[in-house]
Amino acid sequence: MGTAKRELQAQLDRIVAIEAITIAVKAVEYDETNDENTSNDDMEADMQVYAKAFQAWADGKISATAEDIFDAVNAVLED
Repeated sequence: MGTAKRELQAQLDRIVAIEAITIAVKAVEYDETNDENTSNDDMEADMQVYAKAFQAWADGKISATAEDIFDAVNAVLED
């Protein structure tokens, strides 16, 4: 697999992992009707997403740089 494909796959894996965290802490809900996640606009839940995402990164469960994690969390919460 080429470098670009590996990087894209790593980015997709990060997004999927962080989406799972956002759903688990109820920062977003999955809307089956529209097949999309919607934000709950809950500041406390958003903070938990950052904490859990960085903890998963520190535990080696999500591979990336700290900036990549921050950007991925922002992207997921903004959708």
